[in-house]
Amino acid sequence: MTGEHDRLSAWFAAATPSPAESMSAWLHAPDFPRRLPTGITFDVVLAHCSLIELAYDILRRYEQTVGPAVRFTNLTTAAVLVPPGTADRWGKLITGVSWLEEKAVPTCLGTGHAVRIPGITPSTQSVPVEWLEAPSTESAIGDAPLLTAPVQLVRCLAEARSLLAPDDEWGPLSRAASAVRAVLQAPQRT
Repeated sequence: MTGEHDRLSAWFAAATPSPAESMSAWLHAPDFPRRLPTGITFDVVLAHCSLIELAYDILRRYEQTVGPAVRFTNLTTAAVLVPPGTADRWGKLITGVSWLEEKAVPTCLGTGHAVRIPGITPSTQSVPVEWLEAPSTESAIGDAPLLTAPVQLVRCLAEARSLLAPDDEWGPLSRAASAVRAVLQAPQRT
């Protein structure tokens, strides 16, 4: 387990201006949350926690990759770690999905932002952030954990939103959910 913690610590530390110093600090206090810049090793998609939880359930049902995600315990928000560069194309990815309220549209943060990440190991203290889905090197490319694919995430967020909202408010979303199921069940190109 220590090897996995070391590899994850190194991957997260690579997002900081001083990776060696960050790695040392995290290895000495693996349960302590860190504020990490986005846009280097990962971007984050922010949305209501219930929306992300349901989207993750849908991703699992379709046997899609489910990467690390963070739940902010003092807010109703969660963050999904996605590949760096996702924020640059997020507007195009989310286009075509209707949201009841503009403020409820999932947002993607990349370069110039930061997010609080829980420690690699569970904390014994009360902290305002915890893993909704912890990172793992078991499903990794090199030492980097696999991250949630943005296209599949958007599709599952749309389906989750349609399941959480009354049918009469969303209209044609049941057809969209059927289309999502068809696309996610189709063979994926790698």
